[in-house]
Amino acid sequence: MIKKIFFIISGILFLWIGSPINIFAHGFGERYDLPIPLSFFLIGASLTIIFSFLILLLFYNQKEKINDFKAPIILNQNTINNIPFKIIKTFVKITSVFIFLLIILTGYLGSNNPIENFSAPMIWIIWWVGFGIITPIIGDFWKILNPIKIIFSFIVEKIIKQPKFLDTGLLKYPKVLDVWPIIFSFLLFSWFENVGNGSSPLTLSILITFYSVLTITFMFLFGCKTWLEKGDVFSVYYHIMGSFGIFNISQNQNLKISQISLRLPVLGLAKLKTPTIPFVIFHIILLGTISFDGLSETSLWSKIEILIIPSFGRIITESFGIIIIPTLFFILLWIICWVISVITKEKTPETIITSLIFSLTPIAIAYHIAHYLSYILITGQLIIPLISDPFGFGWNIFGTADYSLNIGIINAKTAWYSSVIIIVLGHIFSVIIAHIKAKEIFSKNSIVIKSQLPFLILMIFYTALSLWIISQPIINH
Repeated sequence: MIKKIFFIISGILFLWIGSPINIFAHGFGERYDLPIPLSFFLIGASLTIIFSFLILLLFYNQKEKINDFKAPIILNQNTINNIPFKIIKTFVKITSVFIFLLIILTGYLGSNNPIENFSAPMIWIIWWVGFGIITPIIGDFWKILNPIKIIFSFIVEKIIKQPKFLDTGLLKYPKVLDVWPIIFSFLLFSWFENVGNGSSPLTLSILITFYSVLTITFMFLFGCKTWLEKGDVFSVYYHIMGSFGIFNISQNQNLKISQISLRLPVLGLAKLKTPTIPFVIFHIILLGTISFDGLSETSLWSKIEILIIPSFGRIITESFGIIIIPTLFFILLWIICWVISVITKEKTPETIITSLIFSLTPIAIAYHIAHYLSYILITGQLIIPLISDPFGFGWNIFGTADYSLNIGIINAKTAWYSSVIIIVLGHIFSVIIAHIKAKEIFSKNSIVIKSQLPFLILMIFYTALSLWIISQPIINH
């Protein structure tokens, strides 16, 4: 049923694409005049969201059972345990740990110029941006590649011979902590990305070393599995984003891959459960900080900085932005859920917000891809010469040290239209997941429809806001 909706919506998108004024794609310096005003894009995108909602009501009028979908198994336990696959797994693990150690070493010993050092482009462009784009498409492959998890598993299984630490630790995880460790970790990470000196190779290596030691310590204290699920910010982040992907990677109690199966993109997110408000806060922070990264490039934010920086300075002003944007998003979402609670008279705002929060995940995914598409394709090429000269010592190991960036790999027109399509598709997926989750918590179809109307307004608002943010650096180039 859901697949039918996807095919219909894909066709709708091509009926209205086009937009304003003199546009320059960020990073291109190339002028591109679109045929109609930006407002037409915003209206067209909003109408597409509304139309997708109406189609959803027609095709999804019965309670769907998500668990009824039988995922085709690609790799089962027997295949995973055979010798060729074990060799592949070992190679992947060694490669992951090697790259991880290379990042740390180049930061400590190599050039302090981020462009000449392997660590900064690898962390910020390939890992954070690139993995953030690939993971929602493929699935949560970070659970396979996580080098700290690989190192910890090797220590407890091969060195100290205590594999119990993979499942349980020396202490029980305190309930009072909930997911607050990942909230503070992600805020700190976002601060270094947007405000702090996060591009400095030496700073990166120090932070990675500190983070690694801390993570391994907490794995011993609370167990590797528990810490990865509740305390390790990047494992939780990639698990959420990877839940949208087409591959479902399952693990056993000892964190070994037990099965890889195919699934529809919607199903992984629809099955996720949010037990507490702190987890909702974490998810809102994901969405808010990504939006702030785009907002910080707009003329609106520049005007705010002109007003505030003279009194408080750049660091405090931008730190304020990282906090205030997620806070405003949370308040807006809570108001919407309160309205839904009032008009449905069935569930509390807390129940509604914890049930619907993952319907915002496709928005975060879409905005991440749209915002960073040209960035990863152009700036991501920096890694090519650095493969041959990771320390910036003048080496040319693989003959790629003299590679020059090809800024023509994507043009302004392609970047803009791709961003629009990606953002609109993300919001359509959000509408679908919100509808599925509403079906799970409300008693009647009429109440489900009532509950979705305020959420639909939120989707329309955020669609327009996302497109406006994406367009501003281009229009005001």
